[in-house]
Amino acid sequence: MDILKPILDIYDVKKDVLLFYLDDKIKREVENLDYLEDDNELFLNDKVYIINRSTLELEHNGIIQAIKEEIVTMKVKSTFSVHFHTNNYHVFIKRRKNKKNDRDFYKALLESL
Repeated sequence: MDILKPILDIYDVKKDVLLFYLDDKIKREVENLDYLEDDNELFLNDKVYIINRSTLELEHNGIIQAIKEEIVTMKVKSTFSVHFHTNNYHVFIKRRKNKKNDRDFYKALLESL
């Protein structure tokens, strides 16, 4: 159950409203990141922070390894992977900025599929 859905549905830019309701510690971690529902997309090798919609607690953060429809697999702490459904979490994205991550290639590949 998404406790903030009625409030977030009112606004076009949801990130600022969501940040208002988050705990200060979580807010500091995600305030400079992109919010998935504000017209952003997920790409491989992006770092994501997932916040449970019903408890507003930060559950995991890690690097995306696979995306299949609305189910995302991310590697957490190099020891295990977590699969999550994007509709069950508020997803914040930290774009990776390195030469190995060719975002244009991934976007073109995604569009061709």
